Amino acid sequence: MSPMTQDSDSSSSSSVKELNRMTLPSLRVWPIIATVGLIMFAFMGLVVFIALPAHLIFHARPTLETMSSMTYIYLGHTGMLLAALFWIALLSHGRFHEFGLKLPPNARYIRIALIFGILFGIVMKAVDYSENFASHVPPEAVSSSPTQVAGHLAFEGFYAGTVEEILFRGLLMTFLVQRMSGRARFGKFDLHVGGVIVAVLFAIVHMTSFWTDTFRLAAAQQAYAFLWGIAYAYWREKSGSLLPSIVGHNVGNFVADVLTYLVPWLWS
Repeated sequence: MSPMTQDSDSSSSSSVKELNRMTLPSLRVWPIIATVGLIMFAFMGLVVFIALPAHLIFHARPTLETMSSMTYIYLGHTGMLLAALFWIALLSHGRFHEFGLKLPPNARYIRIALIFGILFGIVMKAVDYSENFASHVPPEAVSSSPTQVAGHLAFEGFYAGTVEEILFRGLLMTFLVQRMSGRARFGKFDLHVGGVIVAVLFAIVHMTSFWTDTFRLAAAQQAYAFLWGIAYAYWREKSGSLLPSIVGHNVGNFVADVLTYLVPWLWS
């Protein structure tokens, strides 16, 4: 083999290795473990903000019934928000914009998130009510006072998605992107592997449906939670801001909850 051929083979081998480094995820274990730890810390904030008021104000431990009330839902997410902001401030040395807390350079992805958020909400309710549609059994009506309905819709339409995006796509995704390399590619779709990992974690924390719904329905809900998490991560990465994912998340939740009240009424 001539020296020229050897050089050519060596160059080709180097190119292949470089391509592999560019396209294959570099899964380092410790950032993933640390990310899980950050989630646990954030949920400790949730527990503290639920348990302390219950103990100090009501002199009782929170029950499943009280934890589902609007007061505790707002308190729990406030605890998660403060925990997430604490770690963002610590890791960024006060440069919150590095974790997506800034306006995007243009409104393109906000418009996309708004449209897809409406679609996401419709799909979620279609999946949630799929067994009702199949068996022709109307879904159970949600009876609440106007105050509770307003509080719930405000929570889902403005607060829940904001808090969860600051935690998942703000703190956790940025944390992984800064400490891991590799990208997930599917056709023209391209996303940092950190966004995919966080989408998996986002779906996992919504696993409570396995205790309340059928396995098939809960699995379907896990699937759409993961896909929505991928979309939120994609908007976060491409826009450089959390605002599109916050808009898409909140709009999807709001539409889904409006349908929760509307579909049983229309069916009846």
